[in-house]
Amino acid sequence: MIDFLIKSTISMGLLLAVYHLVLQKEKMHRFNRWYLLGSIIFSLALPFVTIEIYSEAVAAPIPEITDMPEIAPAPVTAPETDYLPYIGWGIYGLVTLVLILRFIRNVSQLTRKIKQHETTAHEGAVLVLLDEAVLPHTFLHYIFISRAAHENRRIEPELFTHELVHVNQKHTLDILFIESLKTLFWFNPLLYFYKKAIQLNHEFLADEIVIAEANDVIGYQQLLLQKATPLTYYPLASSLNFSVTKKRFTMMTKATTRSKALVLKLASLPVIAGLIALLCIETVAQEKPLNNTQAGGAIAKGRQAVKERRDAYYSGVRIVVDDNVNKRKVDKKYEELTEAEKDGYMLYAPEVYAVKHPTKKEFESFKNKKGYALQIDGKDVDNSILNKYKPEDFAYYSGYTMSKKALTKAHPQIFHYQLYTPEYFEKYLKGTNDHYPEDTFTMAITSEKENEKAVAEAGRRKTFNNVETAMDYLQEDNVYSAEKLDVQPEFPGGINALYNIILKNFRVPDLEGEHTLKIFVSFVVEKNGRMSDIKVIKDPGHGMGEEAVGVLGQIKEKWTPGKKDNKVVRTFYTLPINIVIQN
Repeated sequence: MIDFLIKSTISMGLLLAVYHLVLQKEKMHRFNRWYLLGSIIFSLALPFVTIEIYSEAVAAPIPEITDMPEIAPAPVTAPETDYLPYIGWGIYGLVTLVLILRFIRNVSQLTRKIKQHETTAHEGAVLVLLDEAVLPHTFLHYIFISRAAHENRRIEPELFTHELVHVNQKHTLDILFIESLKTLFWFNPLLYFYKKAIQLNHEFLADEIVIAEANDVIGYQQLLLQKATPLTYYPLASSLNFSVTKKRFTMMTKATTRSKALVLKLASLPVIAGLIALLCIETVAQEKPLNNTQAGGAIAKGRQAVKERRDAYYSGVRIVVDDNVNKRKVDKKYEELTEAEKDGYMLYAPEVYAVKHPTKKEFESFKNKKGYALQIDGKDVDNSILNKYKPEDFAYYSGYTMSKKALTKAHPQIFHYQLYTPEYFEKYLKGTNDHYPEDTFTMAITSEKENEKAVAEAGRRKTFNNVETAMDYLQEDNVYSAEKLDVQPEFPGGINALYNIILKNFRVPDLEGEHTLKIFVSFVVEKNGRMSDIKVIKDPGHGMGEEAVGVLGQIKEKWTPGKKDNKVVRTFYTLPINIVIQN
């Protein structure tokens, strides 16, 4: 949305400046009318146009690297709600609603006048005869005039001709168009300047026709001076107005040759071309396809480069590995390791710090506070501070994806990025990762009890294309309490059917006397409808808690899972069980 507003405003401003500096002062009113309307439409459409220019780049293999180390585990917490956008949209919606109602009221006032007063046809238009003394003004094909002035023939023919031009050229549609935009984009002051320019140009068009027919410039000017008044204003109508009379008088005596008009009309083309080049063209690096021989060579070259970088980084370093999985230990110089040992233990050499600016698209995404936690030169910052910077202001950046268990209340964002200014980069980063900083590199590999597939899935890097996908991933395994759901989970046949199964299979302990014992259990209704994580919250003893867990664990029927935001979710459920013993 911000991108749309910035681009459309820049375009409107430049095209309006061209109009005032070059076009408005010349007698080319028909062209100017369509130029003004076209400028608005062009500016609103411009942000949605993207012209991609491809630059050829040879595809190169990207070496596979291991994931960043995880930060210490912390409980998952929901991100704090930022209410500022809601307040902003609320204010926008309220003001827009008021302006829409005002627009409807203005139209209703004119239509009400038409219905309440006598009308008569006149040269393709409809005269609306009002009881009060008013200046002639036009709305659509209706011309509003004073009944008394009309019956006494006190309305000059030039005024009728003037208003008929507004009717025949449908000037009201231009006004309705700009007024509609003002109700939606009321915060854009350029639209108000556009409306003034459009209305003034309408007067130029009408004056041009009147003078061509009457052939009496002085007489027409004297008539306008008699009729013009600064007190009459019709928001949606074309009417005489004192404030623009001087400009109209100047234009009546103006003469513009065809050749000059043609040159001036073409003057706007470089501005339009510049706007398209500045705001629409994006350079995209297009990979040049590699043939099989080139691809094989490129991959081999890339792997060799990774190995050379690793050899240089760990040269002279003692490697100590405690491999509990394979029941072996390694303690030797890096150069003494076999290639299998180097590859097997995934010795990773970090990339060399070289100047690397974020792309424009990446930089814009970093401003999303919901998905990105940011640091500049090692210090936590609010994402909004990036509005003061450009991508080129940072010499280097890096980032990683957090695991679910590593999220904290202070940093609930799944993406963490660090940006470094040129000064910081030169002083602290450049050249610092050319070699492993210690004399000894140690690694401990612990055995896992889970099966190999589960271990492989747990260790696999999770990547995301955007924040929305990442947030869906974070939410997918959350357990929701039942009261927060839109649709509650339901056992087949209802909760009474569940109780009947429990009581039918529950082995009651042998106790003396009459007892009513209450057990509270909790469980999670999974997305597939199964019950999991069954626990006893309150146990009256006598083995009844264990019995309840056992009975619930044997139930094969599946629940209909709960839903939140029209998505199936995991639900935390608490169930009280009453056991009545009578002996």
